[in-house]
Amino acid sequence: MTDKPLEIRVRIDQIERLLMFDYEPGTEGALFDICDPHGHVLKTGDVQGPVTRVRITDLQGQDFYLMVLDGENSAIQPFQLGRVA
Repeated sequence: MTDKPLEIRVRIDQIERLLMFDYEPGTEGALFDICDPHGHVLKTGDVQGPVTRVRITDLQGQDFYLMVLDGENSAIQPFQLGRVA
């Protein structure tokens, strides 16, 4: 594990209903999960850096967590659908 935290910028396109996050993966096979507040994985996929786009039309609720797993590094970014810039 490195001491450098992963930096992730999250934003929502309300018109297209897309979650977008900026992250340049350091390894091949970097993955993301979107989880609900109880830890249930709702969506998963490959990180397509530098900007990954995820359709969110099927997410129900407001509070979620974006988790990025990149080799030995990981990060968790909480977000709310109505409050992300």
